[in-house]
Amino acid sequence: MWQDILNIHSDCIEDFINFDKLPGQADSFIAIAGLSYLQTEYQIGKTGKGEVCLGNENSNRHVHYLISTHAGEGKVKFGNNEYLVKPGSVLLLPAGTPFLYELSGKYWDMCWLLLHDCSEYKFVHQLQPSVYSSANAEKLYQTMSLIREFKHGESMYQSDIVLRLVEVLIYQIAQTLNMGQQLTKHQQKFHSLIRRVNKQLQLPWTVKQLAAEMHMSEPHFFRLCKKEMGMTPIKLLTHTRLEYACYLLRYTQYNLDQIADTVGYGDSASFAHRFKKDYGLSPGRWRKEQKNTFQHSVI
Repeated sequence: MWQDILNIHSDCIEDFINFDKLPGQADSFIAIAGLSYLQTEYQIGKTGKGEVCLGNENSNRHVHYLISTHAGEGKVKFGNNEYLVKPGSVLLLPAGTPFLYELSGKYWDMCWLLLHDCSEYKFVHQLQPSVYSSANAEKLYQTMSLIREFKHGESMYQSDIVLRLVEVLIYQIAQTLNMGQQLTKHQQKFHSLIRRVNKQLQLPWTVKQLAAEMHMSEPHFFRLCKKEMGMTPIKLLTHTRLEYACYLLRYTQYNLDQIADTVGYGDSASFAHRFKKDYGLSPGRWRKEQKNTFQHSVI
């Protein structure tokens, strides 16, 4: 089994993208990402026991590796197999996979994303480490290139442009993982329902209603949700509502009544109570601190 290997020649050029410094919710899904032009020597090996992100020695975590090749080529080893990673192909390494990937040939121009092992990507554990051709390989690279370009811009529309690009990237990741084709019809139906809930958080969803949508009993739906998302239906609803509330607090001028209504709480008081219980701060205080942090990072 490979130990941690990190051989990167000084000729290699790497641009890191830290999504918690950008507008949008990508940092909930992406630990860190970047674009790399690799030459001379490049070799990364991991045991699969975890990844240290952003230089924080105390943040060893499991992440899924997703790599898209734009030009040149690399090669990867996992298990007893070795594969070439050519232009237009995607390399997927689910969290916990021991691997070794390296430069093959003169250069390798690619983008890479370390995806959080979060509830939304729990299904990735059902996938096998693989290298496969995908029409989304080039799309991922181009979107990442645009994010890199615009995050350093000074346009008055910079934040809005980056926000839209981040949303496109999250969509492209889901498409690239080919989630729908990898799951059973039963699982596809469940995840389709969850996506519908996410788009209609203002509705008064109940476990009984969700179970009925799946034509199953509440205990059966409870177990399915725990298996697919890693949390109970009620916890999932609360988590999703509060995450979107954070987005609205940080990137819109909605008042608390509008946000409460948008994410499915009856009034601002009940929303504020729930928010403070989970985040330790009132929504107004949290909004102020986030905006101060974002403005400081931009400066």
